[in-house]
Amino acid sequence: MKKITILLSALMALSFSGCKNSNTPEQAVLNFYQATQNNEYQQALSYTNLAPEEQEQVLQVLDQMGMVVHNFEVIETNIDEGDSTAFVTLHLVTSNAYNPDTMSNDLDIPCVKVGDKWKVKFI
Repeated sequence: MKKITILLSALMALSFSGCKNSNTPEQAVLNFYQATQNNEYQQALSYTNLAPEEQEQVLQVLDQMGMVVHNFEVIETNIDEGDSTAFVTLHLVTSNAYNPDTMSNDLDIPCVKVGDKWKVKFI
């Protein structure tokens, strides 16, 4: 019974944490790609270090690309010793409006700490 209680407590903690907290580089990257997968590009850009006027420019490009995110998974995270930059290696499967064939890539996504939150680094 005690093991079941511990397991349920852990699952509840995970469910309450949700995908909105980006206090780790991994979560910032996962949040970005989850929002992109859901075609919520404005939300996706909120997980980046772009200023609002830069977000508008990127939003137009993302809309034109027609990228479809099929699957993504974090492979590895490397945080620098100063705890302000990181690289998240992500396995990403996508297609786009112009080519429905899926493409699979492992990408090193740069991240930067802005205040107390991790962001996907665009510039």
